Amino acid sequence: MKVFIEFGAPDDAQRAIETLRARGYHDIETYSPFPLTSEDAHAPRGSFLLAVAGFFGGLIALGAAYAIQWYANVESYPLNIGGRPAHAVPAFVPAVFESICLFGAVGVFVGFLLLERLPRLWQPVFEIDGFHRASIDRFWIVLDVRTSMVLAGRIAAEVQSLHPLRVIAAEGRL
Repeated sequence: MKVFIEFGAPDDAQRAIETLRARGYHDIETYSPFPLTSEDAHAPRGSFLLAVAGFFGGLIALGAAYAIQWYANVESYPLNIGGRPAHAVPAFVPAVFESICLFGAVGVFVGFLLLERLPRLWQPVFEIDGFHRASIDRFWIVLDVRTSMVLAGRIAAEVQSLHPLRVIAAEGRL
């Protein structure tokens, strides 16, 4: 059960967030064209899981690129050119480095898509009339109630004192 509250001005939405937090609502989600609170603006960025995905992508590339070059130059078709050794590690470094960069970037990209469950072309909240304006000029606050529709209705009535443009109590997968 979620209660969606729409505001037309950022100041109204910011005041509503402060009021709701003071009333004890802590599971608050915001949808707006820009961060409304300093907590949102200074939220920690980055992801340990993405770093791990990039590291393992690079590690796989290191092993694969080195193994391919070793097999091609030492085992499969060794050439004796000017008395140079077939297993010359410095000659393998540039291709291994490039492979690490490529596979690391691919690992981060794929990890990002998996962690964010992308591509998601549709979400249930898009069914709310006018919700698309959250990225343009509207400010939405979403309270996750997790209880009955009666409590959500009571919260919706309580929120009316904040003077929102509208309040929607939605049930289901929203």
